[in-house]
Amino acid sequence: MPKQPVEHFYSEKELHEMVDRINAFSIDYSSWKITQARKEHQDLFGEVIKPGDNYFKYQRGPGFDDVIKLSALSMERLCFALFESTVSLKPIADQILEQRQKRMFKAMSKLSILGNRKDEKGDPSGGNRNR
Repeated sequence: MPKQPVEHFYSEKELHEMVDRINAFSIDYSSWKITQARKEHQDLFGEVIKPGDNYFKYQRGPGFDDVIKLSALSMERLCFALFESTVSLKPIADQILEQRQKRMFKAMSKLSILGNRKDEKGDPSGGNRNR
């Protein structure tokens, strides 16, 4: 079967945003990650990934080779099929990402406050070091 001309649905930045949306539905340490091919691979859908090409991988298990690989083109097609056919999926993913970001900022601010308290307790000048 002859290959169809490559049709891109998203810019590179938009594709990364779409992959972030897919990752919203997974746990943090098990998500799609972008990597650069050092050798030729074939992805899940039969697309060839050439050395130097960026592609996406998903670690399914503990084994080094227990990985699902998708070329950038295959990932773009997957994202298009998922998010354009199910219009309610994109807002749900965005909401999950927003909630994660809020939790992260809240945790970071707590760490920052605790760090500042330790500095003030250890500094006899009351935290004003530039007097």
